Amino acid sequence: MFDRSNNQKERPNYDKKTVSIRRVAKVTKGGKRLRFSAMVVVGDHNGSVGVGLGRGVDTKSAVEKGERIAAKKMRKIQLAGDTIPHEVTHKQGAAKVLLRPARPGTGVIAGSSVRTVLELAGIDNVYGKLLGTTDAIASAYATYEALKSLRNTRVLSKMKNMRDRVEAKKETDKEKKIKDEKRRAAKRAERKDDRKRDSGRRDNRTNRRPVKKTEKK
Repeated sequence: MFDRSNNQKERPNYDKKTVSIRRVAKVTKGGKRLRFSAMVVVGDHNGSVGVGLGRGVDTKSAVEKGERIAAKKMRKIQLAGDTIPHEVTHKQGAAKVLLRPARPGTGVIAGSSVRTVLELAGIDNVYGKLLGTTDAIASAYATYEALKSLRNTRVLSKMKNMRDRVEAKKETDKEKKIKDEKRRAAKRAERKDDRKRDSGRRDNRTNRRPVKKTEKK
């Protein structure tokens, strides 16, 4: 028999978000050639993130190419629980970004594409500030490179509060996983009950006696 499971595309285990779509015009000998560029950020909300700039003849192909490039560039970021281990400043071209760790409950305080990169990386509490240009593409690249430069080994070996936050993050992730499994089990049971109910209705229709038509005099 033909196995369809091998031909079905596997669903990616990350989320994506497009932060910028631009129309680019290139002047050639025959005239202007219009193309599109799209900046895409991908992340699994668990410490892995990537960015990619795709170009194509239309927006759909540009976004798809940007997603493929970002997925190839996905890297695991060294975090400290729900925040970054230390302050970091990174300059990428005209963009300069500053990231600082924040206390629990602070949230992601950042704007532009910086916020998108931080959220898809799974950082819950952090301060982010742009010190250079506000261009979305340059800011995304600068934030991505800043996150890649983080190192948590020395911080975790010296700071007890950071170690506590790592353990707290593990506990919350475990509780979230249990809740998600219970929610999925409840949905599966609900779908099973619906199928049984529908099959019972169909059986009742088939077993119903035909109604005799009375002839009019």
